[in-house]
Amino acid sequence: MVRRKEISRGGWYVVGKPASEYRAYRLQIEQTPERTFPHTLALYSVLVKFLMEAEVRRIIPSEDTLWQDAIEFGNIPDAWIQFGGGEVFIEIDLGTEHTSVLKKKFENYVAFKESGRYEQLFPGCKFRVLVFVSSEERIEELQQVVATDDIWFCITEEFLKEDLSHEHWFNIKGFHALRVNRKKEVQKLR
Repeated sequence: MVRRKEISRGGWYVVGKPASEYRAYRLQIEQTPERTFPHTLALYSVLVKFLMEAEVRRIIPSEDTLWQDAIEFGNIPDAWIQFGGGEVFIEIDLGTEHTSVLKKKFENYVAFKESGRYEQLFPGCKFRVLVFVSSEERIEELQQVVATDDIWFCITEEFLKEDLSHEHWFNIKGFHALRVNRKKEVQKLR
């Protein structure tokens, strides 16, 4: 069982958070189901990999009000990230959602793109959905409900251990690699 840890009231103040927001934070911790922590950890692992290996310009997490206020396309993505090499929606699948739920989610993504609303919200940005799964069997299962080459799948474990530009992405047209502009190395001053 995953044990949740929370920031104590003292820690809350030390990190500069307003006292008035502590009660809401604590309530959120108490109401968060245990099963979401593996999902959150998987998402953070993916985002950290992008941050470490690519030139990340912007990340919009699922908690951002943009998804509720501006888009209204029926999905709340796990994240949207703009990096040196493109822009992508991130979806983490731990195999707990029924295939029909994911099919509807994929249909919502396609409808969002085809409606022109994606281009309005993110002008000049390419559209792609990266779906991170736990196994090849899950990819085979999900590819049966996808009718577009804009949705790419890979196994999370493989993604995390290989180079970001490794050819481990699968869509209906085959295997692909992400084009990635490398993060610039910081040089030490002597």
